[in-house]
Amino acid sequence: MRIRLLALVLPILTLVALSGCVSTEAPPQLLNVLDFAPREAEVGDRLEVIGAGFPEGKTAHVIFKGSLYRPGRKAIKGVEIDVDAANSSSDKIEMMFTEGLQTAFCGSSDDALHTTFKGDVIVSFPASSPGALPITGSVRGVEVDFRAPSARRAVVQAREDEGRRALEFMGVTIGDDSPSSGGLKVSAVRPASPADNAGLLAGDLVTAFEGVRVLSTADINPTGASRFAAVTIRRGAQDDKSPTPLGSPQRGTGDDPGKSLTRDSPGLTGEHATGSTSPTMEESKQVSMEGFRPSAPSDLLGAGLVLLVAAAIVLLFMAPVAGIITWVERRVSARMQSRIGPNRAGPQGFLVWIADGIKSIMKEDIVPTESDQPLFRLAPYLVFIGVSATFCVMPFGQHLIAADLDIGILFVIAVTSLVTIGLMMGGWASNNKWSMLGGIRSAAQIISYEIPGAIAIVCIVMMTGSLRVQEIIRAQGGAPWEWFMFRNPITFTLFFLWFTTALAEGNRAPFDLPEAESELVAGYSTEYSGMRYLFFFFAEWANVFVMCGIASALFLGGWQIPGLTPSQQEASFPLQCVGAVIFQLKSWFLIFVVIWIRWTLPRVRIDQMMNLCWKWFVPASFVAFILTGVWVVWSPLPEIQRYIGIGMFSLWMLVVLYFFARVRHNLRAANVPIHLNPFL
Repeated sequence: MRIRLLALVLPILTLVALSGCVSTEAPPQLLNVLDFAPREAEVGDRLEVIGAGFPEGKTAHVIFKGSLYRPGRKAIKGVEIDVDAANSSSDKIEMMFTEGLQTAFCGSSDDALHTTFKGDVIVSFPASSPGALPITGSVRGVEVDFRAPSARRAVVQAREDEGRRALEFMGVTIGDDSPSSGGLKVSAVRPASPADNAGLLAGDLVTAFEGVRVLSTADINPTGASRFAAVTIRRGAQDDKSPTPLGSPQRGTGDDPGKSLTRDSPGLTGEHATGSTSPTMEESKQVSMEGFRPSAPSDLLGAGLVLLVAAAIVLLFMAPVAGIITWVERRVSARMQSRIGPNRAGPQGFLVWIADGIKSIMKEDIVPTESDQPLFRLAPYLVFIGVSATFCVMPFGQHLIAADLDIGILFVIAVTSLVTIGLMMGGWASNNKWSMLGGIRSAAQIISYEIPGAIAIVCIVMMTGSLRVQEIIRAQGGAPWEWFMFRNPITFTLFFLWFTTALAEGNRAPFDLPEAESELVAGYSTEYSGMRYLFFFFAEWANVFVMCGIASALFLGGWQIPGLTPSQQEASFPLQCVGAVIFQLKSWFLIFVVIWIRWTLPRVRIDQMMNLCWKWFVPASFVAFILTGVWVVWSPLPEIQRYIGIGMFSLWMLVVLYFFARVRHNLRAANVPIHLNPFL
């Protein structure tokens, strides 16, 4: 019996002992890796792995391990993308998002798509002694959006073409195996070419051109200021994906590239002759560029595209929208006052705004003699620029945006301050007491109401973690209970607070005190005539669309379609068009509300308006700021958030139904005829 028991126990003990002796050879997780930034990247952006205690000056090896998600494509699982030669400091590891990395993440040429990476970022440093394991660390659950080539690709393509032309002139052919960390690997050098005369060889890695670090062929752009171009190369460099092990011999650069440098190799003296290895050194070559004529700077093409987009926004959208808003306001106000409104110029008077514009152009432009004429002439255009610049970051659709800036919402707040300067300038330069009072009122009103309005926007930024307008829209959903307006009671209150402050900043009734005709004749615009007079109101009408478009993006889900994710919407062009229509419908509904308020509520007094801001809105905005911080820290579960959103939306629908019931009751009690046809 003991023999049988011993026969059973001995194999088990043997297996345990053997398993304890086997080394897993797993690198130790000794690096303190905290985070990865940014969460969105495009070519030229700097990628950073943030941590503590990194070896300074050492070359890090970074691996992106996870899955790639692209719109309309199946997810690519188990991807490993290596990045070598990443520079490190004590608290971060930096690398550039090059075109090679963009191809690895987003695909190449026409197949390149916006890609979301979800997975882990693993960092490792080589061992300090032979035979030891590398030191590693990782950050788990990273989600990064890598952007495919955008509309700016035309500019980048022009620079790349110029770079290829310069390489062709030098006689250099670039291979397809350039490392992802940057640089261009020379595959061939044409005999008797400028590069051959300068000593460039096949296999060299071009790391810099005229002092500029080379990430792609777009960086090979001679300035033409000198007959020679300084080309920095790394000779004997190997591919980043197969780094040279420590202690391995360096390859030669003679006729036999495979021959290793040894003690007996000719030309080796001193330190190299001892048989010890040395890192690959960079050297500079002077390549003759005599006879090469640089093309016009490709930045001119970029500037031309920017001007073209700006002109298209102003001429094809902003101007018609501002004019159409005037027609809509006149028709709606007429119906509210039992009138017909404009109905002569064009069908239903639709072309009256064009007739008004032509009339203003033909009117005499009078500049008062005693005015400050340069500032008097400049003021209307400054107001116009302040409003029109906001259209550059207006998210009309998922990809229908002129410039999706990282600081988009901050840009809106900044450029609209030009309106304050323009109105104050116009009032002061007119040398008229009524104009001066109107300008001072406008400055006081806009600056005061900007404080609670900006805090309301900051609360939304706190919840999304981004200043990019498109990201704020993506953080919401298509269904109403997924909008920020119904996210919680705080954001519900913030919507009405921000909308009211936007009315005050835009000098819309009942806050139109800077141009109160019963007190100040016409306020800051009293002395203006002709087209300059129209520019003030042109900016005001355009600002109505701006405030409603921003409100739609911040609180009402923007271009999101109910029941669809942004990825599904991005994969279909018709769905993107539907999203653009949804954004317009939301904005124009809010425009109708703005017009409704103007022709319903009486103008308030200046003291009442300032008391409302400083005694109510400013304290309320700070309280909302604190509560939003508590909400962000709490971060309720998605199920709880969904129930809160549905509850807030249901409560709002009950209020709307009660409102319409009261309107219907009042109309019946007054026995007022109702005409639902808007084209009477």
